[in-house]
Amino acid sequence: GIDVDLKRDGDWTGFSGGATVKDIPARAEGRVKIADGTTSVEIASGEATIRGIKAAVAQPSSLSIANGAASIEKLRLDVGGGSVTVSGTAGPTLDIAAEFSALPAALANDFSPGLDAAGTLGGTAQVTGPPAAPDIRFSAQLSGAETSQTRQAELGPLKLDAAGSFSSAGGVAIDHATLAGEKISGKAAGTINPNGASDFALDLASTGPSLPLALGSTESPINLELQALSVEVAGQGMQSTLNISATLPSAATNLAKAEGIALALHSDAFDLKGRTGPISGTVTADKIGLDNPTIAPLLAGKITAKVAGDLATDTIVIDSGSVTSEVLDSGFNGRVSLADGAIDLNLRAVAASAALPAAVRGVLAERTQLSAALKRDANGNVIANAIRLVSGAFSADGQASLADNKVSADVKGALADISLLSGDAKGAITFALNAQGAGTAPDLSLTVDSDRLSVAAREITGLKLTATGKGDIASPAADISLTGSFNDEPLDFKASLVTRQGKRSINGLSLSLGDNKVSGDLALDDRFLPLGTVALDLPDISPLAALALEKANGDVRGTIAFSKTGNAPDVAIKATTDSVSRGDLSAKTVTIDASIANYLAAPVISGKIRADSVTSGGTVIRGIDV
Repeated sequence: GIDVDLKRDGDWTGFSGGATVKDIPARAEGRVKIADGTTSVEIASGEATIRGIKAAVAQPSSLSIANGAASIEKLRLDVGGGSVTVSGTAGPTLDIAAEFSALPAALANDFSPGLDAAGTLGGTAQVTGPPAAPDIRFSAQLSGAETSQTRQAELGPLKLDAAGSFSSAGGVAIDHATLAGEKISGKAAGTINPNGASDFALDLASTGPSLPLALGSTESPINLELQALSVEVAGQGMQSTLNISATLPSAATNLAKAEGIALALHSDAFDLKGRTGPISGTVTADKIGLDNPTIAPLLAGKITAKVAGDLATDTIVIDSGSVTSEVLDSGFNGRVSLADGAIDLNLRAVAASAALPAAVRGVLAERTQLSAALKRDANGNVIANAIRLVSGAFSADGQASLADNKVSADVKGALADISLLSGDAKGAITFALNAQGAGTAPDLSLTVDSDRLSVAAREITGLKLTATGKGDIASPAADISLTGSFNDEPLDFKASLVTRQGKRSINGLSLSLGDNKVSGDLALDDRFLPLGTVALDLPDISPLAALALEKANGDVRGTIAFSKTGNAPDVAIKATTDSVSRGDLSAKTVTIDASIANYLAAPVISGKIRADSVTSGGTVIRGIDV
């Protein structure tokens, strides 16, 4: 609403009152006169409140309007405890001078939620030229400056002193800019003009050995130590040379910590306005500590990452990229969408096999090669095609995907020389792995085949291992079978992993090879530890040893009983053998009646072991009874 009182006083008309325009309440008192084509206004007092910020006329001021131009004479406003003084003319051309004193930086908080700014601003500004394209010169001093971001980074209060100019034709020209604080200092100078020539440099440095910066969130913190940062821009706006470099003594997350980091980015023709153009970069780290024992060995020693490509409005095109370490040489190319997060990358890697998990090193050559084509769509679905792993006699090919919470994987491979697993074995095997279904409980199948194997001068033909089941952690299930022929004697192994009403068990455990028999049923506790008894009737263990790619001879008969005392697992062994041998170790007429309490954590053995003789190399011990 409008509420204004007008009073005639000679050539002048006095006014007093207020109005609210677009939710901005304002009041003013003064007088106005129109004479000889000039409108004169004298303001005695006035105030307005914008988003809770009150601006009040600090002292009487006057302005006049003539020939389409307004002249202001020392209009001083008290704003939030500071002041702004404006003088000059505004019309077809501008010539306005403003002076700021002790303006609280907190005034910006109502316009930028979460900024939480503090400090005071002082300085001057001069605005000249046409209103559509003014030229602005400024000098500003910001003292005790803090924001929520600087507090999170623990920078402390900062002081900024800057002077320069701005125009639509010339861009931003900084005569000088200095930043000072307890932990950081910096300087900048030059011109940034997206529509013309630029020549700008910025340097930041820690005032101590390094500047700790705390970023990220409480759940996913990022802790950096910054030593130096440099930015240089030169050239025409759409073809600018861009160089960015940084030195960070360390960077840490919940999962990893990198030390001795050096970063460098470069572009020969960067479009400052569109933020597009060719770009290349290098990052090196003297050391990376990773809380992942599988991947950590691949990142031993100094790490170097390089990338070259083009940055478009909504896409990063990677022409070439690489990550190398003492044991890893990897490369990649493709594209990444900034609009929807889609990824299309071709990956390759060559790694020293000694850096891979110990469980797989035995079948690998000195180096292992991996390649794949990786795709991720806007919905987060991931597909890995043309997966290939090659290392000496071992090879594997396949594809895998995770889409709409469903997994699909099909991998086939071969080991052309199983002597890598045992020096007494010869032959080759092939394998196939398939997974289909819900990501939390896929249907799984594994087959391993060999036409002919030779172990300790014995032949295994038509060997086939088949395992099918459900990969449900809460309710696992599997059927396993192994068939073949060992020196013309049939081999048959079967077992089923069953889960019923939350209880797991291995049912129908049965192994037969010639006259050798193993059988039993076992329950599994919450830690998958067995409970139950397995019966052994093995008149000739040599073929079973050959299946395990070992050489052994003799006979074994008896039982193995698994039980628990509280939460501690126990095992009781009752067995006899007329003779048994492996390598240069042999024993004759052996009887075992023993138990092992808490066999996983702190094993304690009790019972009886008797043997007529035990031979190790040239040493023979007789009449053993312990």
